[in-house]
Amino acid sequence: MINYNVEKLKDLQEEINTMNPVDLAERLVELSNEDLAIWIKLLNKDLLADAFAELPRNKKVEVMESLSDENIQDLVRELDGDELVDTLQELPANMVRNLMNRFIDSKRRPIINKLLGYPEESVGSIMSVDFMSIKISTSPEDALEKIKKSELDSDRLEQIWITDDSLVLMGFVYLADIIRNRNKSIEEFFHHITASVFATDDQEIVAKLARRYDLGEIPVTDSEGRLVGIVPAEWAIDVLHEEYEEDLGNIHGISESSSDSYWDKSSFQIARERTTWLIICLITATMTGFIIKRYESVLAASVALTAYIPMLMDSGGNAGTQSSTTIIRSLYTGEVNFKEFFRVIFKEFSIGIFVGIALVLINYIRMYLLDGVSHTISLTVSVTLLLTIILSKIIGGVLPLIADKLKIDPTIMAGPLITTIVDTFVLMIYFEVASFLMGL
Repeated sequence: MINYNVEKLKDLQEEINTMNPVDLAERLVELSNEDLAIWIKLLNKDLLADAFAELPRNKKVEVMESLSDENIQDLVRELDGDELVDTLQELPANMVRNLMNRFIDSKRRPIINKLLGYPEESVGSIMSVDFMSIKISTSPEDALEKIKKSELDSDRLEQIWITDDSLVLMGFVYLADIIRNRNKSIEEFFHHITASVFATDDQEIVAKLARRYDLGEIPVTDSEGRLVGIVPAEWAIDVLHEEYEEDLGNIHGISESSSDSYWDKSSFQIARERTTWLIICLITATMTGFIIKRYESVLAASVALTAYIPMLMDSGGNAGTQSSTTIIRSLYTGEVNFKEFFRVIFKEFSIGIFVGIALVLINYIRMYLLDGVSHTISLTVSVTLLLTIILSKIIGGVLPLIADKLKIDPTIMAGPLITTIVDTFVLMIYFEVASFLMGL
């Protein structure tokens, strides 16, 4: 624990109350329980709430346990609806019941319960219900008066949503435009809505729309088009980060079971997350063993063929992963969809021909200069390599489309699964080509 005197406390209070909430949260994580209690007392209520929202789950529990009832009441009051929901989802059940029963205002409780009821990773689970909206018939002067009386934070008042008299969303205006156009009607300068989402949509859609249309806030509407919430762009960035981590894990066969950091997880937990896909690949790889056994006579007749199996399997797996990664990225941006299934096949077929020919030429020269094998074996390996690349490109291109159509995360197809599938086909092609060309 740090030794504090009055002068040090004043300097510390001045320092920490000017920090960014993200940086402050990082500092709070490193503090001992005694120092944490002191910092909490020195922090402004709103800054503490912003920093609290950035804390990892275990630290949130520590902070809640160290606060007095009065401080908990202040913290809960300062947290935005979405931040409070995130906190409730991370805290132990007994602590959640205590907060809901004692510290969450009865007027606020229905909203919190509604947000808690949305599926995980849906738009509703991350949206904020704290926004400003006015009717299209409202004058700029009246709009300014409403804004002045609002208790929303300033960053929630930069963009004002516009509805018709039935509260159906029409568009938005910026606060600056209201100030500049006080003598005009809002209808003359408001911006029509570009895109919106439903609360039940997947949160990934928010990130796509924010990127596509460069939106500062993404409106969330009900089935009748009425505004029920918003998702700020900075939250969409968080979604992008979460989706990236999830996709990266899928591609490399890692199933993340929690958002805890690397050091906070036990070795057993990390091992469990990494083992699932390895077991699946181990089981599916049994097919390659069956194929090799089936063609034992071919390998026995020409042992030299064995040396090229790893190269062919690696080339096929890498080629397929390249295609799947490209198609997944195109699916994400909306450039490609399942309706273009056969166009993708033709495109990847043509790509496979060009890539395959290039690899065949280089590999043929390498075999001629370094391996000194017969012309028949060189031809067998070359034909297999060309067919492998073409087939791998097609498989890598269509599997993500099929997964997307079946509502499965396409990134699963870019990892160990596609490699296992391609390996099976590579061996079958290799031995069939060898049997045909070498008369085995």
